[in-house]
Amino acid sequence: MPENRLATGPGPDINSTLALVSMVFLAVVGPQAVVVQPAFVEGLVSQLGFSPVQAGYVSAAENTGKAVMSIAMMFLVTRVNWRHLFYVALFLLIGVNLFCTVFQSYHAYLAARAVSGLANGIIIPLCYVVIGLTARSERNFGIMMVFVLLYSAGIYLVVPTLFQLGGFNGLLLLFAVFALLALPLVRNLPVAGEPEKQAGGAGSGLSWTLRAMAIAAMFFFFLAMFSLFPYLSLIGSSTGIATQTIANAMTVAQFSGMGGAFLVVVISDRFGRALPIAAALSLIILSIAVLGYFPTVAGYTIAVCLFMGLWSFVHPFILAAQARFDRSGRQVAYATALQMIGIASGPAIAATILSVGAYDHIMLVAVLFLLVTLACILPPVLRHATLERPLQD
Repeated sequence: MPENRLATGPGPDINSTLALVSMVFLAVVGPQAVVVQPAFVEGLVSQLGFSPVQAGYVSAAENTGKAVMSIAMMFLVTRVNWRHLFYVALFLLIGVNLFCTVFQSYHAYLAARAVSGLANGIIIPLCYVVIGLTARSERNFGIMMVFVLLYSAGIYLVVPTLFQLGGFNGLLLLFAVFALLALPLVRNLPVAGEPEKQAGGAGSGLSWTLRAMAIAAMFFFFLAMFSLFPYLSLIGSSTGIATQTIANAMTVAQFSGMGGAFLVVVISDRFGRALPIAAALSLIILSIAVLGYFPTVAGYTIAVCLFMGLWSFVHPFILAAQARFDRSGRQVAYATALQMIGIASGPAIAATILSVGAYDHIMLVAVLFLLVTLACILPPVLRHATLERPLQD
């Protein structure tokens, strides 16, 4: 391959500021419809006239596309030039969002958002893999989360105005413009990771059982979060909270999320990974309890702020733990594939529950999945810490 893949020779320096800026911007562009999914789902209902169940299935269609492509990325990540994959994905995002401004039937959206999911299923795993290969992955994952949430906070703040001025098309056009702006940045990224035979380290001592548990933890974590996250706005509406008040609360929650991600940047791996992960997952469960038992404006705001802040705090630690297992990018690709399957399954499970039950049933299921996440992630993280310690000494 004519270009050096990492920072060890000619070609892009994966630890440079320019590469980090490019990675972060692409990480913002890839999951645009996902990180503002409550506003996206609410817009499908209020602007296009979809039912809540239909909106949930449209969301699930996009997330299914992500899941399918993320599974394919398990194989493509070590075989195909990463820049080529980024270019294909960005052009797909531009085309699909423009298509959705014209064809706005329920079935057209099911198909189009599934294709959008294929594009996102390329961009998100690759961004995670590339950031995981950097020297300070916890910090850089935290920086990524800060800017993803800064973007989503801005969207939540202006989405009522966007809907008022341009309907749902205003949001779709914004998605397309950001994808267009990302195209020139692809050249600042590497074309591949390290060959697997060179990808050793402490993580190589983990059994495949522990690695599989860590990968499963990504699935259950995102299954929990996305069974609840797309319905946060509608849960607020069901208790009589005004639409603008919900939008304001979700905006504040994005800043809470930025605070959680920024805390990762500050502390990095100072306290290891097991303690922050265990504490954050436990407190997310507490936030869901607040959401269910305190259906007031104050209770709703506190709950969504805790939910988003802790999510943004724990996600970089889980990703960094996966990235430490090898340098080829394969472990992160596997984990991201399971993450996307969880993202795809969560809204579909929630929509199915909602068709026969209520929002509090969705909250209970999310709590159960978070408990399974905790049981899956702690053993490999603790074992990895014992393997890393001799190397650090």
